[in-house]
Amino acid sequence: MMLRFVTFVDGSNLDGVLKHLNLRVDDYGAFYRHVFEQSVHYWGRTFAEGSNWPTAQHSRIYWYVVGKMDEWDLNDPKAEARLRARFEVNPRLRDAYVEDVVRRHPDLSPERRMEEAWGLCFAETREWYDGKRRALERKKRFYHGVQSATDFVEIRQEGHWKVDLLHHTVNEKGLDTSLAVDMVALQDTYDIALLISGDADGIPGINYVKSRAKHVGVAEFRKGSPADFPAKGTSSRLKIAADFVVQVYESELLRRNLAYRAAEPDYQSSSSYGSADPSY
Repeated sequence: MMLRFVTFVDGSNLDGVLKHLNLRVDDYGAFYRHVFEQSVHYWGRTFAEGSNWPTAQHSRIYWYVVGKMDEWDLNDPKAEARLRARFEVNPRLRDAYVEDVVRRHPDLSPERRMEEAWGLCFAETREWYDGKRRALERKKRFYHGVQSATDFVEIRQEGHWKVDLLHHTVNEKGLDTSLAVDMVALQDTYDIALLISGDADGIPGINYVKSRAKHVGVAEFRKGSPADFPAKGTSSRLKIAADFVVQVYESELLRRNLAYRAAEPDYQSSSSYGSADPSY
């Protein structure tokens, strides 16, 4: 008997975990092999303690990532006019920029202050948006390198950045939904599903595949080493819904050279599999 493991990865969750732990990963092949080995261990301890465990095969990794973002042509006067109209009816944002202009140029007339405030906001918005576009292109180059180098990892660019231009924020959409849908749709391809995700929205999918005699594990990345956690910690809804929890410890990732301390927070671009992580 061969037990087929499939791993479903919410890329943004993994990025966030690694940033929280201040870790970078160069070789994602080795990284995922370690997570798989730990998954087999924790599965066996839960379901096969005291008996011979079947052979386990890591069939595939589905890695869900952001592939696109809202498109804005900031050279289009109509686009700028729409943004300016929203700027002028947002008192908190507008007044913050006006106050900045007054500090720099106290002698300007009220009309000129508003013009300068909008000009400052628009310039910063353009710079921020261009930076996000470049970051997304770097991420996509990295994922293309991963996909080109191995058939074992399948990159699914299902996520979308919904941008709030004036407040310089992004809201990610689509990753968790696509992951949950595929976990159900692909149920015939695996016996055990491992999730690297922190989103409780996946719980209905977990419960469904469990009802179809599948086992589901959730990976939890922890600071320190096993000795730092002598007692059972608090459980999230996602961990409670799963059949077993895979503990992946920072100390083991470092000891096995599967990760290293992130010296700088900036993104390092890559065009090949086995290089710097795609966090942003």
